Amino acid sequence: MGERTFKKVQFGKELKTAKGTEVNATSIFLGDAGVPSDRQYVAPNYNLALRARAAEFHLYEQKVDSFALTVENGYFQILPMLFSMLLKGDITATEHTEDQDDYDWAFTPSLTATNSQDSFTFEVGDDVEQYLLTYVMAKRLTIEGAMGQNAAIKLGADCFAKSIAATDFTSGLTIPTIEPMVANMTQLFIDTSWADRGVHDRPGLLRDFSLEMISGLHPRFHGNGLTMDSHGETYIDVMLRMTLEGNSTADGYYDGYLARTPYAIELKIPGSAIGTGQTHFLTVDLWGRFEEMVPMGSEADGDNLHTALFHGFYDPTGAAMLAVNVCTDKSTV
Repeated sequence: MGERTFKKVQFGKELKTAKGTEVNATSIFLGDAGVPSDRQYVAPNYNLALRARAAEFHLYEQKVDSFALTVENGYFQILPMLFSMLLKGDITATEHTEDQDDYDWAFTPSLTATNSQDSFTFEVGDDVEQYLLTYVMAKRLTIEGAMGQNAAIKLGADCFAKSIAATDFTSGLTIPTIEPMVANMTQLFIDTSWADRGVHDRPGLLRDFSLEMISGLHPRFHGNGLTMDSHGETYIDVMLRMTLEGNSTADGYYDGYLARTPYAIELKIPGSAIGTGQTHFLTVDLWGRFEEMVPMGSEADGDNLHTALFHGFYDPTGAAMLAVNVCTDKSTV
């Protein structure tokens, strides 16, 4: 009998020229993943002259519609993998400070061209059974944080995959050393131009947030088999839900909501320093407007709070909508 104690999730980056062809895992994933189904058998409703609808099942297609990756305790070293299969792939990290292993990753997606997102092979299993998924790419990524809850940032990706099969774990991988993403360290910046994004910190305002990024990635089928053979891209979408302190600053943004004022919002989550170089960090910059804002939309411990939904859209002046940058001590996906 398999033991939950020995559950493991591992992944490896597939070759750019051979997406969907399995590779050995190169890293352990310190989150969780279930074992999804890649097929739904069809029972044809033939005329059998019986009080039975069908006499057999057929297999017409293999595809994993939803493969969920969750990281309840987010860490910076997993971000390059998640963003490379969501927003932009084939990225080469650059060392920011010589000999300090502080690597900058830029995942800002192009809005006018393909983003060449990476695909991955995943291994999921325990001490008895192991399963292999290929051509794993992310449709959606959520990043969530709540201040004052003694918690890390939570990460969750909804992915698709080509198929699932029995396998054996790639052996010899070591548990990674990580830097946690602490929710209480989150900073919120709000500015009125894309050029000034990340300039004006808004302390004393953010209570919690949920950031959702939709990649527009989807599987494609062109015959010659039961499985997908390629993928496509469509619209990128981004939304940020926030709970804000019900103070005069929040009231000012409520006025902006009424006036449909656009803003550049930056979420920054810093970590500790990498050697004598930069700190670990994640920054996400959005251009858009508050689509909803409700004063006194919730309360906590007797404090009235504003609830808000900020929706990203294209800024013709800055020629941008979304920018994502990561710094961590990991130089490869």
